[in-house]
Amino acid sequence: MKSLKSILILAAAFSITLFAVEQTNAQDARNEAIELYNQAQELAGSGDFTNSIDLYREALEISQANDLNDITELIVERIPRVASSRASNAYRGYQSERTLESVNNALSAFLEAKEIAEEFGNAEVRQQAEAALPQLHYIRSVLHFRAENYEDALADLDTAIDMNANYALAFYQKALVTKNQNPSEVDTWLGLYDEAIEVAERVDDNRALENALESVEEELIFRAVDLAEDREFDRAVDLLQKVEDYNPESANAQYRMAEIYNKRGQWDQALQHATRALEYESGGVNDKAKIYFELGTAYKGQGEKENACEAFENARYGDFTEPANHELQFELKCEGHTPTGR
Repeated sequence: MKSLKSILILAAAFSITLFAVEQTNAQDARNEAIELYNQAQELAGSGDFTNSIDLYREALEISQANDLNDITELIVERIPRVASSRASNAYRGYQSERTLESVNNALSAFLEAKEIAEEFGNAEVRQQAEAALPQLHYIRSVLHFRAENYEDALADLDTAIDMNANYALAFYQKALVTKNQNPSEVDTWLGLYDEAIEVAERVDDNRALENALESVEEELIFRAVDLAEDREFDRAVDLLQKVEDYNPESANAQYRMAEIYNKRGQWDQALQHATRALEYESGGVNDKAKIYFELGTAYKGQGEKENACEAFENARYGDFTEPANHELQFELKCEGHTPTGR
C-alpha cells in the first residue's frame, strides 16, 4: 500500500510540475509574441512598413501556435492596415517624384496590400487597393505614352479597363495612344474615341467626355486641313463632315468647309458654310476675321460686289488686315474704302 501511495504522490507531483512548465512556456510565448508585436508597432510608426509586417507575421506564428487568440486578433487586424499605409506612402512617393520607378513601387505596394487584405479577410483595405490599381495603371500608361512607348502604354490601359470597365478616362487615353501609334488608321482610333464617349456618357464622366469630343474634333480638322493642302478635297470634306457627329456647332469645321469650297469655286456651298461658321463662332472680331474673309471670297465669286465689300471690311483684323485691304482696294475697288488696319 505504501508503495502505491508513493507512486500516486509522485504522479501528482509530476502533473503539477508539468502544468507549471506548460504555464511557464505559455507565458513565455505570450511575452515573446507581445514583444514582437510592440516592435512591429514601433517600426510601423516610424514608416518601416515592410519590416513591421515581417515582425507581425513572426508574432502571429507564435500566437497561433499557442492559441493566444487575443493577440492573434490584434495582429490579423493590424497587418492589412500597415500594408495599406505602405501603399499610400508609396503613392505619395510617386506624387513627389513622378517617375516610372516610383509608380512601379506604388503599383507593387497596392498589389501586395490587396493580397494581404484577401489573406486576412479585410474587405475595406481590399476595396481601397482595387480602386487604386486601375488608376495607377492609367498613370503608368501616361508615362509610357510620353516616352512614346505605345505598346507598354496600351498594355497598362487594357489592364486598367479589365479592372474597371467604367474607367472612361482610360478608354479616352487608349484612343489617344492608338491615334499617335497609327495616325493613318482613322477608323480604328475613331472607333476607340466613340467607345470612350459612350462610357463617359454612361458614367457621367464630364472630364473624359469633353476630352474625347474635343480631341476628335481637333484631330479630324487637322487631318482635313492637311488633305486640303494636298488638294484632296473630297477626303478632306468627308473628315469635316464627321466633325458634326461630335460637335454639330463647330465653327472651325464650318470655316474649313467654306475654305475648301471657295478653293473649288463652289461659291454657294462656301457661302452656306461661312454663314454657319459666323453663327457658331463665339470669339471676338479677330476670331471672326478669317470667316468673313471666306464669306467675302464666296460673295466675290458670285459677283455680289456690295456683299463682298461688306464682308472684307469685317475681315480687316489681325492677320487678315492686309489680304482684306488688297481685296477691297485692288480687286473689288470698293467705294469709300480706307486701307487702314483695325
